[in-house]
Amino acid sequence: MRLATIIAGAMQLSTISALSAAAKLRTLLQAPGAVLCPGVHDALSTRVFAEAGANVLFLSGFGVSACRGEPDAGILTRVEMEEVARQCVAAAGGVPLIVDGDTGFGGASNLRRTVHGFAAAGAAAVSIEDQHCPKKCTFAAGSGVRVVDRDAAVARVRTALKARDESRENGRDVLVIARTDCRAALGLEEAIARCEAFAALGADVVYAENLQDKEEYAELSLRVSSTHLMLAQLQRGDAPSLSPDDVANLGFDLSLVGVTALQAYIATLQSTAKSLLATGAASDLAPFDEVKRVVGFDELLDFEERYACD
Repeated sequence: MRLATIIAGAMQLSTISALSAAAKLRTLLQAPGAVLCPGVHDALSTRVFAEAGANVLFLSGFGVSACRGEPDAGILTRVEMEEVARQCVAAAGGVPLIVDGDTGFGGASNLRRTVHGFAAAGAAAVSIEDQHCPKKCTFAAGSGVRVVDRDAAVARVRTALKARDESRENGRDVLVIARTDCRAALGLEEAIARCEAFAALGADVVYAENLQDKEEYAELSLRVSSTHLMLAQLQRGDAPSLSPDDVANLGFDLSLVGVTALQAYIATLQSTAKSLLATGAASDLAPFDEVKRVVGFDELLDFEERYACD
C-alpha cells in the first residue's frame, strides 16, 4: 500500500501504527502526487473501503444524513455526526478519516467543541465551511447556497485553528481543512480570496467546493501555493472525472470523491428492490459467508473460541 511505503521510507518506522491518524494524513499530504479520498457514510462502508486499500477516507455529512433519511441541509447534529465518526474510526483499521464538520454546528464555542469532539473521536482532520447555518450541499443547491461574509468566514477558520491547537496541547493531534462554498454565489475571485486568507491563517488544507472547470482549479492552485489543497468531484455517468494524476497535475494533494459510494449504494439497493419485488429473487448478491466476514463474525467467533470465559 502507498501509505505503508511512504511511512517506511520517509519516517523509517517499523509499523504504521506508530503514527497518529493526523500524522499519517500529514505524511500522505507531503508525498508527491494526489491521494484519492473516497467518501464513506457509515462503519460498514468504511470497513469495505479500508479493506480494499484506501489510504485516506472522508466521512461525508451528505452520506451520513442520507443514511438517516434526511437531505444534507443542516439537519444532522454534531452529536449524531460524532457518534458515526467514532464508529467509522474504529472500522477504518488505522486508515486516516477526515470528518465533515459542516459549519461547526453553531457559534464559536460550538465550533470549538466540534473540533475537540472529532479529535477525541480519532479523526485525522475536520473540515469547516463558510455557509450560513443551516447549510445545504453546494452540488444540490448551486447558486442558492448562502455563505457568510469573508470576515466571518475567516473568523470561523481562526476559531477552528485555535481549537485544533488546544486539541494538540491535550495530546489529540488533528488537522483543519478550511473550505469555502462561495463559488456559485459570489464567483471565482471571491473563492480564491477566501482560500488565500485561510492559507495565511495556517489552515492545514484549503478546499474550494464546486469550482467549474480545470482552468478554475489551476488558477486556485497557482495563487494558493503555501498550503495543501483538496479537490472535490461529483462523479456523473455523463461526464469524465479527473484521475488522481489529473488532480496532482493541477496542483492538488487530495482528490475527494465524497458521495460515489453513496451513489453506488443507492443504485444497487434500487436495482435489488425492483428485482426482488418483481420476481422474488435478486442477482449479484454477496455470498452470506462474505457478509459474515465483512461485518466481523469470523474474527468474533475466533476470539470467543480462543478466550471463552463462560
